[in-house]
Amino acid sequence: MSTKNAGPNDIRSSDIVFDCPYCEKSLAIDCRGAGLTITCPDCSNIIQVPIPDGMEIFDIDSSDQDKEVRIIHMREVIADAQGRILQLESEVKDLQARRDSLEKLRAENAVRFEVISKELENTGRALARISDVLISAAEAAKKT
Repeated sequence: MSTKNAGPNDIRSSDIVFDCPYCEKSLAIDCRGAGLTITCPDCSNIIQVPIPDGMEIFDIDSSDQDKEVRIIHMREVIADAQGRILQLESEVKDLQARRDSLEKLRAENAVRFEVISKELENTGRALARISDVLISAAEAAKKT
């Protein structure tokens, strides 16, 4: 393809063409995007642009401006990652508090179940005694 009259949506021979691993949308990006993380325009998942075989990441950084853009992008990625880390740490803290609360309830319920179990055993023995007394009374009534 010619790059002189290429429009913004035209694929150039120097572009990296790859599929999103989540939604399989075919994507194309300038070769300077190799190794970058981008958001898929279709599914909004974060994906990494592959580095073509035979290309070194250092081949891409040809100018100081390219390096600055890459540094800025990496800072954005790091900031996003740090924000996500804080969010996940907060979620972990909340889950640990919930787990502790549930563990306390489980321990309290175990004690309650033990008490109920003993009361059921006592009730069972009392019913057995009542049954024995009723049987004895019925036998005595038959004899009289």
